Amino acid sequence: MGVALEAVPGRAQGLRSSNLKRPLVLRMRSLRILVDSDGSVRSMDSLAEGRSLFGFEQAWIYKLQAGIVVQAQRQDLLVRPTPRSVAFSCRVFDAIDVAQTLEFFRGGSSGYLRHIRLKNASQGQIRLRIIDISDPTAAQFGENSGRWGSLGVNAFNRESHVAMDEVSDPPSARVVGATPSPSKFYMTTDRSRAQDLQSAGELPDPTAGMSGQVLVLSSHDIDLAPGEIKELTFASIYNPLKLEAALSAFGVVQKGERQSSPRGFFIACSDEAVTDSAAWATSATDGSRYSSSRLDRYEGLRALSHSDPQATLDILTETKSIIRKDGSLPHSSDSTRPGILETAVFLQGASSHLILAQDKKLSRSFYPLAKKLATYLLDSSKEYKILTDKSMPQGWRRFLGRGYPTGEIPEVSLAVAAALAAASKVARSLSKSEDAGRFAERAAMISEGVKSRLVDDRGYLALCRDSSGRLRNDETIDMAMACYRYPFNPSAEQAEAHRLIEKDFDTPYGPRCVPDSNRVYFNRTYGRGQLGAVWPRAALAHASLCYRVGMAGIGGLTVKKVAKLVIGDVVRLGGSPGEFPQWVDTDRGEAHGDDSDCVAASRFIEVLMQGELGMPSSPERASLTPPDSSVLGWVIASDFWAGGPSTAFVGRAAGKAHLFFSGGRIESKSGNKFTDSEQVDLAAKGVYAVSFFGPGQVICLGNSTSSAARVAVNFSPRAADLSKHLSVPLEAYDPAKESWTKTGSLRVLPTMTFEASLGPNEWKAFRVSSL
Repeated sequence: MGVALEAVPGRAQGLRSSNLKRPLVLRMRSLRILVDSDGSVRSMDSLAEGRSLFGFEQAWIYKLQAGIVVQAQRQDLLVRPTPRSVAFSCRVFDAIDVAQTLEFFRGGSSGYLRHIRLKNASQGQIRLRIIDISDPTAAQFGENSGRWGSLGVNAFNRESHVAMDEVSDPPSARVVGATPSPSKFYMTTDRSRAQDLQSAGELPDPTAGMSGQVLVLSSHDIDLAPGEIKELTFASIYNPLKLEAALSAFGVVQKGERQSSPRGFFIACSDEAVTDSAAWATSATDGSRYSSSRLDRYEGLRALSHSDPQATLDILTETKSIIRKDGSLPHSSDSTRPGILETAVFLQGASSHLILAQDKKLSRSFYPLAKKLATYLLDSSKEYKILTDKSMPQGWRRFLGRGYPTGEIPEVSLAVAAALAAASKVARSLSKSEDAGRFAERAAMISEGVKSRLVDDRGYLALCRDSSGRLRNDETIDMAMACYRYPFNPSAEQAEAHRLIEKDFDTPYGPRCVPDSNRVYFNRTYGRGQLGAVWPRAALAHASLCYRVGMAGIGGLTVKKVAKLVIGDVVRLGGSPGEFPQWVDTDRGEAHGDDSDCVAASRFIEVLMQGELGMPSSPERASLTPPDSSVLGWVIASDFWAGGPSTAFVGRAAGKAHLFFSGGRIESKSGNKFTDSEQVDLAAKGVYAVSFFGPGQVICLGNSTSSAARVAVNFSPRAADLSKHLSVPLEAYDPAKESWTKTGSLRVLPTMTFEASLGPNEWKAFRVSSL
C-alpha cells in the first residue's frame, strides 16, 4: 500500500469508522469519491459530466487454512482522511495488520487507486486471499448514486487488467486492474452471483470477455511469512476519449511510479484546525463551479480567483450564454425570472477578477458582458433603491416559505452597490470614463440610500423595508450579510459587529441567524434553520465584517470556531469529516446539508485572504495590508493568484505583522518583497515552510501544532549570487528589532540544510546571505 500523499490532519488521526454516519467525500476539481465507513467506494462521480464514472468497489480479505476459506470480520477501522485521500487501518485474524489508502489517480486520465499493505504480525506462516469487486458501469446521481449497473460496456480480460469500451458516442474507456496481477479476473452481469461469490471467497475460472453491465471480480492469493509485508494496488482508470490513454495511465501504475504530491494553492497558519479546514475549504471551493445553485456558484468567485483562476474564467465564459434579454442573470430558484442578487454577486466577482488580472485584453473581452449586467442594475435602481419581487426570496435566505425579507433589502441593495463600484473600476481601467462615472455614482447613491432609509433609530441595519413601507428592525445575522457585501457606514458596521457577539447570538460555531431572545421571529429549525440555527456561511460573513472594522481578534475567533466545527465536531454532529455543513442546530447537536457548503468553504478562504493577509475585497490592484494583531500568530498563503502566481508569509510578533511576499503584480506598503518563491517540503507533520528569493533568499517556517518541533530544512539555493561562494552565513530574523542575526554558516550545495527548533505554534525566518 502506498502511503497517503498529503499531510494527514492531526485532529483526524483518532477518528474511528464506527463514528461515521455519512460517507467520506474526497474531492479533486470536478471529481468526487464517496467512501463508506467500511472502506468501500460508493461511487466516483464526475461533476463536469454529471454522472458516476465508477460505482461500488471494495476489497475483502480471507484466510486460507486446511482447505477452508474464512472471511475477515468487519473491524472498527482507524480512519485518517484528507481532502484527496483517506487511509484506513486495522488488524484482522488477530495477526494481520492491514492498511489501505484510497487516493485520486493524477495524470492525463481520471480515476482512483486503492493501495493495500499487509503485514504478518504473527510467528507463523499465513495464507491470505484478496477478492475485489468493481462495478465500472454505475452512472446515477443523487439518491440513485451507488446502485449497481447503468451503462453497457465491452470488457476484455488482459490478465493484469480488464479493458472496457463504453457503448456510447464518443466511446469513453475504462480500465480496472491490479498490480501485481491477480490470479484471475471473473466477470458477470448478475449482481446476486457476484455477491454469492464474494461471500464464498472463491471465484470460478477466468472470464475472457463480456458485454453489458459488467461487474469485475479479481482474486489474489498471498503467502506471508512472519514479519513479512506485501503490497497490492487496485486501479480504476477512466478516459472520456481513448482506451489507449486509459491503458497508458494504468501502465504508469504498473511501473510503480509514485504519484507526487500536487503543488498549488494552500493556506497554513498557527492554528492546526484552521490549517486543516483551509485544505478542506480549498477542495470544496474547487468544485463550486458545478453547484446546482447559480447564486452559490457566483458566491465562490472571489475565493476561486485566488485558488483556480482558470476555473473562474470558465465560469465567466459559461455565463455569457445564459444572460437574459434584460441584461440580468436568471434567479437560482426560477430561471424564468431575473435574479438581481445573482446578477450583482456575479458582476462583483467577475469585475474583481478582471481588476486582479490587470490584463486589458482580457478585460476588453469581458467588458460587453460586464456593461450589460451593470446596465440592468442601473435600470433596477433608478430611484437609488432596489425594490425586490416579494413573491419569492431575493436575499441569502432562500429556504423560508414565508417570513423572508421583502421590499427594499439592505443585503440586495449593498450587493448592487458593490457590483457597480467594481464594474466602475473595470471601466476606468479601460479608459471608459463615462461608464465608470455612471457606475460609481449609482453605487454611492445606493449606499447613501441604505444609510438614510434602512438604518433604524439604534443605528442598526433593518432587516428590510417591506412592500408596505414598514421598517422591520429585527436584529439578525442579515446585518453582517449586508455589510459583508459592501461597506456603507463604519460606525454602524462596528456596532453591528459587536451586537452579533452578544450572548443571545453567540454559539460555539459563531453567531446564529436570529437571537434566541427574539421569541417572535426565532425558530431553530424552520427554513433549514435560517431563523435561529447557525449557518457557517453567515457566521463567516460576520468574521469578514469584524476584520474590516478593525476587530481582527474577534474575526479570527469566529474563523477558529468554524474550523472547530469542520475538523473537530462535524462527525459527532452527524456530518462527514472536513465538511462545511449548510447549517447547524446547536441545541440538538445536529449538522445538516447534503454536501459540503461550497459558499461557506469559499468564504472561509476569502476571510483568510482578506482578513489575515489584508487583501482588499474590491481592489484597484492586488495589495497586502495584514493586521498587526490577530489570534493567528502566523499565516502562509502559497501559490495564490493575484494577477500572477503569488505567495505571502505573515508572522506576528512584538505587536506588529512582519510580511514576506512574492508576486509580479502584488504590492504592499511594508514588508519584504521577492521576485519568486517555492514551497519547501518538511518531514515533520504540521510544520510548513516557504522559500523566497530574488534578491537574497529567506526561508520562513511555521509550526501549526501545539507541540514543539525540531526540523531539518532542506532547500535549494535560488539566490543568484550564492553560486559564487563556497559557504554563506545563516541569519535568523529578530522581530523585535526587525533585524537579522548570524546563527551559523552553510556550505553552498545543490541541496542545503539547516536545523531549526520551533515552539508550539511558533514561526521563524532565516536568511542565507552572501554578504
